[in-house]
Amino acid sequence: MKIVAAAIQMPSLCLDVTTNVQRADDLLREARGAGADLAVLPELFNTGYSLCPDFGPFSEDLEGPTITHLRRRSRAWRMSIAAGFVERDGRHLYDSLVFCTPEGGVDVYRKRNLVFWERFRFRPGHAPLVVSTSWGRIGFGICADMIYRKVWNDYRGLIDVAVVSAAWPEFTDRRTGRGHWLLGHVGPLSSEIPAKVARDLGIPVVFANQCGPTETCIPVLGTTIHDQFAGRSSICDGLHGEPARAGRDPELLLSSITIHSQRGMKSWRIMSPSARAGSFSDLAHS
Repeated sequence: MKIVAAAIQMPSLCLDVTTNVQRADDLLREARGAGADLAVLPELFNTGYSLCPDFGPFSEDLEGPTITHLRRRSRAWRMSIAAGFVERDGRHLYDSLVFCTPEGGVDVYRKRNLVFWERFRFRPGHAPLVVSTSWGRIGFGICADMIYRKVWNDYRGLIDVAVVSAAWPEFTDRRTGRGHWLLGHVGPLSSEIPAKVARDLGIPVVFANQCGPTETCIPVLGTTIHDQFAGRSSICDGLHGEPARAGRDPELLLSSITIHSQRGMKSWRIMSPSARAGSFSDLAHS
């Protein structure tokens, strides 16, 4: 079967949650109007991604305002939504991805492979997450997770679609246009890796990245790059044709993807000690 996927590529202002959620909401509304069944927002879309801020006051659990809003949108608009946020669990913070379904289901994936300054802000997740939907099984990754072979080997044969939410930098000085001497080759990989994963696993991959200016800190080298996010979001339909790709500017990327139903419902399951699933029957439509 085929469904319509949306990769939402947007800039996020640092710690301006109200503006970021409204910007995302406008794009989600546009995706809904285009018939999207699945919409993916970038990593930390509501807080923005930056090395400096204290994310604690802006972190949320599943009852927080951003997650509550996304649950309502998902249910009212009959659209599954994946979105990155700072999750609070007790005294710990996680770089997490929430997945909301029209039936009221809510699951959380925690980024397993933290890089650079992230290790000083967040605890890593430790497990994959597979969520069943009416049209297939979905596996999740966040940004640097997609570099690691183990992440995809954990999902091999268990998922029908992969969702990756990212704040992947260009590693290029935005003032001079020069790529970093060591990491300048990494930025373009944001465009290449999702397509390679799609070919390797034979499944669609929906990759949503941030765009706009940022600062990238490389502690080991003691340098900070006046950087920009790489953009280049993509929707890769497995072995079916060429990927749909965004540029570096804000964009709502839409494309149909093919779900191979012969993988079967019998193997559908949720697996992740770090994920919490729930059904919220009292959500109001808006």
